Amino acid sequence: MVSLSSKKLSPVVKLTVDGEDIPSDENFENEAHNLSAKVDKDNGDIYLEFSSRLAMYDFARSLMHEALFNESDTTELYPLRFEGSLQVVNGVRLTLDSSRIFVNYPYSDPNG
Repeated sequence: MVSLSSKKLSPVVKLTVDGEDIPSDENFENEAHNLSAKVDKDNGDIYLEFSSRLAMYDFARSLMHEALFNESDTTELYPLRFEGSLQVVNGVRLTLDSSRIFVNYPYSDPNG
């Protein structure tokens, strides 16, 4: 398991409109930073198991980017392997055994 001190993660979260800063360079280049998403079929619980704090940090940043800048109503995160390497999809690298994650949200804010 990869560890990254939370002291190296900035408490000031900066996002750009184009989202080019998600994921971080370290996360993008190092396949060891990943997320395994599992559903417990017996009770319906969902487990998000991050290999590092950086993987969790970039996952949260990708969700914040969606909330602030995107105008669709769904984001799909899924495992993807290309030429033998796990790929980052929408800011997150899911392990091959992960469940896909669908994040649904209103197309527009009903309160204005």
